[in-house]
Amino acid sequence: MIENACICLATSTHCNGGPAGAKQIRGTDCQMVGLLHCDCRLPGPTKRTSSAAMAAGKAVWMAQARSTAGSMMVAASCGVAVGWASSAVVKLQDRTGPFQLTDDQASWVVSLNDVGILLGSLLSGLCFSVLGRRATLLLCPLLLLGWAALTFAATAPAFLYVARLLSGAGMAVHFVYGNVYLAEVSVRSSRGLLSLLTSLFAMAGTLLQFCVGPYVSYRTQAWLGALPAAAALVLLLLFTVESPYYLAMRDRPDEMLAALARLRGCSVESDALRDEAHEIERTVERQRSAGSLLAALCSPASRRAASVGVVVQATAPLFGESVLMAYAQKIFIISGSPLGDAQSAIVLYVAQASACLACTALVDRWGRRTLLSVSCLGNCIGMAVLSAYLGASPDRQGPLQWIPLASLLLFVVSCSLGANPVPGLLLAELLPQRAKPLMAPLSMMLFSVTAFAVSKSFLALGEAAGMFAPFAVFAAWNALAVAFTRLFVPETKNKSLAEVYGMLSGREEAPKQN
Repeated sequence: MIENACICLATSTHCNGGPAGAKQIRGTDCQMVGLLHCDCRLPGPTKRTSSAAMAAGKAVWMAQARSTAGSMMVAASCGVAVGWASSAVVKLQDRTGPFQLTDDQASWVVSLNDVGILLGSLLSGLCFSVLGRRATLLLCPLLLLGWAALTFAATAPAFLYVARLLSGAGMAVHFVYGNVYLAEVSVRSSRGLLSLLTSLFAMAGTLLQFCVGPYVSYRTQAWLGALPAAAALVLLLLFTVESPYYLAMRDRPDEMLAALARLRGCSVESDALRDEAHEIERTVERQRSAGSLLAALCSPASRRAASVGVVVQATAPLFGESVLMAYAQKIFIISGSPLGDAQSAIVLYVAQASACLACTALVDRWGRRTLLSVSCLGNCIGMAVLSAYLGASPDRQGPLQWIPLASLLLFVVSCSLGANPVPGLLLAELLPQRAKPLMAPLSMMLFSVTAFAVSKSFLALGEAAGMFAPFAVFAAWNALAVAFTRLFVPETKNKSLAEVYGMLSGREEAPKQN
């Protein structure tokens, strides 16, 4: 398939707006491959040609919107589960829930979600290659529905322990393989937008919990988690198409062609579609002949890439963002704020979502390495200021009560600009294709272990040494992350994967094949 080629059929001639060598296809419409509009320069009625091209481009977008709607709602469901703990833990500790939690029990409720991520990474890894992408994605809403049901029915902490294991397992399915599915079913021109929409849907789910959770009962809040999960399950069952790459790997060419036709909104008889199908089959065949997964990690370049990518991803919880989002309301109760604790948490998350939007414009302008180091520096300053404020123990209602909110706003904005989105992006760009199926779940498992340790020890360290202590640890780690990024993390901006691999190998010229 020649991507970004426009072939005009109304005149039965090649499109001069497409690249040389574009194939002519007989028919009555204008086929669009990877473009939103047609810039044909042909004699004759160009209005008709342009309209047909735009209609074909719209058909591609509509087909992809249908097939990825379930994945978007899965992201929203995960966001709801992420935001649940902030206000729910407060309810269960101030006697407005069905039972009361101690600080130790609350730390288990928060941290067992990370253990669930570890278990879910193992489970989804087995399902992804055996049952397929669609069946694996279906696990996520089913697990989150189980989480919501157990949370609603909980009468003791043990119910929530199991529920949080289920929510973490559901999140792992989405975090590890949701973007892989989107990459396999989308055309190049929409891949970045779909990835951005996934992040925005996840943030919308968390923001829903932050805005509604503090003002409704414990059991009503539990149902908030069930609604998007149920919607995701319905959308996945009705509209989600199996990945053509998976069907090609299982040697099911007819089903692969039918799935690709649904994803592109055109007929299976389209020559452009068949060209794309042949390219998918060639890609799968090249991967089969590339050797084992372990062989892909034998070269020095692969080992260096894996080391840098996994270290950055696995230590991300030590930046402090995940524990901050889980304990946001409780942190403001302890530190004080000119706003109420619930309102401060909402302001915090709105700022985080806005900063994440800004990151999409900066990541290709500033570069991954620069953005990550600047982000960690901002994190360090925000955490250091909050730690100093809590260590000095000033009057929580005095003229300095704005410091906790301001320092945490600085932290979430800087974290969302780089420390949150960049580690996963670096891992995807640094690893060779053959190593990704092994290293992606491995990095998520290491991430979950680190996140569990951070979440479990946060309140315990604060109680033993003072609440300034965990924030001092986060500040110190972000300072180390700045140094690590400047010394070891390569810049991958505007580089093809082949160029990245050549750079890691110490060669000035990239290899011909990636």
